[in-house]
Amino acid sequence: MNGNMSAVKKKEKDFDLSQILENYKRGSRKEYDIFVSKLVNPFTEAAELRIYLSGARDCVVLLDKDFEDLVGSLLKVDWPSRESSLIQEYQSFLLNLVSAHTYYLRAGLRMLVKHFLPKTLPSEMETDLENQSLRQKHEQTFINIHMVLKAISKIVPMTPALLMPLLNDLFPYMTKDAYIQACYVKNLLQITHYIPTLRQKIMELIVDRMLKLDVRSPRTDIEESEADEEDMDEDIVFDMEDIDISQEGLTSPDIGYHSYFEEIRTKPMSHKDAEKLDVMMDLFLKYTHNNCYVNDGMRLCITKQYFQNAFIIDDKSFCLLQAICEGFLDFLWKKVKDPNTQTIFRQIAVSYMSSLISRGMFVPLSTVTACLDLMCEWLHKYLDQTSSDTVHIDITHHGSFYAVCQSVFYVFVFRNKEIFEMKKGYKWSESLNFQRIVTSRLNPLKFCLPVIAKTFASVTRMHQLAFCDTIMERNNRCILPVVRKIYIAFVSEFQGNIEEEDKADTEDDEDDFLNDEMTESADIVPGVRSLGKTPTDFLNYGNLQDLNNSMT
Repeated sequence: MNGNMSAVKKKEKDFDLSQILENYKRGSRKEYDIFVSKLVNPFTEAAELRIYLSGARDCVVLLDKDFEDLVGSLLKVDWPSRESSLIQEYQSFLLNLVSAHTYYLRAGLRMLVKHFLPKTLPSEMETDLENQSLRQKHEQTFINIHMVLKAISKIVPMTPALLMPLLNDLFPYMTKDAYIQACYVKNLLQITHYIPTLRQKIMELIVDRMLKLDVRSPRTDIEESEADEEDMDEDIVFDMEDIDISQEGLTSPDIGYHSYFEEIRTKPMSHKDAEKLDVMMDLFLKYTHNNCYVNDGMRLCITKQYFQNAFIIDDKSFCLLQAICEGFLDFLWKKVKDPNTQTIFRQIAVSYMSSLISRGMFVPLSTVTACLDLMCEWLHKYLDQTSSDTVHIDITHHGSFYAVCQSVFYVFVFRNKEIFEMKKGYKWSESLNFQRIVTSRLNPLKFCLPVIAKTFASVTRMHQLAFCDTIMERNNRCILPVVRKIYIAFVSEFQGNIEEEDKADTEDDEDDFLNDEMTESADIVPGVRSLGKTPTDFLNYGNLQDLNNSMT
């Protein structure tokens, strides 16, 4: 042991990197090449490697662009999972390098981000003990990466500008294992704690990837996969996607490493893309809740800012106070009525409004009626300005109008029972003047989803508010333009995700929702309530009593 120590000390004393670099500039490459080969050799001992890193740190000023290959070799060193003394030495070297030569910053950040992608999966381990040990090793590696990344962000102001494109480019492809996806997303969310300026862009990136996974996970494929799994063996449980955060990582005082993915899911889904989507949503929703709540109390200002920055967020992510809800609805409505906003964003905003006030049980009826008043008033003003000059309907120019019409019909169908139970509910409903809207020359019923149009027609006919059947029959006799299907496909993403079938199949319209029993993480955030109904719940009307029963 003493012999090894003395050998290390002798090697440390004899090693002079500055002299090696000077000889290299003079044309003597032998020592330089030996040094580079030892850096890239994975079997180089930690003590020897620490000497090399210490020498590189001492002469970091000399590592200009003439020594890019040497710096590249130093950045390839596998350091995050090594001994603590080596980790500290490497972190010190990297900080000195990027502060002295900012042109190495991008390469250094790229190296750090790559370490967010584990090379070995826990599922490849033979025993549970090895599985657990590997997870803890990964967590400690992530902590080491975040510590140095946080330090770099403080000393180099241009770090966020270079980091965000790298996070986007290195995001694991959708075919990668769910464990890799979860590790990467978890680390992205952790970055937002010490680089808050990247929060919105990181959240947009994660939502974008979740949307792509959602497209790859059709409801029918998920149902078939789950059914096949149950038929094969109901007792099979795969736990390879569960993320277990070590206690050391949770209590680290340096970076405040948080656990967002607790073991709340015991059985992953059989459909691989659906399982990846579930894992990412678990992390994202837990992060949302932890940021907006402290000790079971909502941080009002942060929550408002959070909702405005993250435009597309599930309203089930956590329970909203009335002030937050109304503020967010006001924000959306300003987007809808702003003619300078792109049509696609106006459609998204009004679709989200209708979904929120229809399904959210925490939204008071007064807010619902206020929103319907605003939307119907806007529709009538729109008709005053355009209807008389309209020769033929054109969804390209009137897309916002049709989106608002469908939203009004959608909300009224969902909340009609509560509306008619108000003291002056019927009189208020008459004041909305649905008849003028549905009989206008713009013909909004022609561009509504069939299930919404049929349900709205049934409700308004029963209460004699509007008579839509004749208009709908005439529309059915007309050949619909292809662009209508494109519009309906878009709107279905935000209002129930209802798929339009061919005319022969319209009698069996059904909402594209997964059943509650298929989604294990439905109650990820307790205390949040939603109406949980879809337009097809309101199709079977025999009389007013049947209608009321279907709404309860």
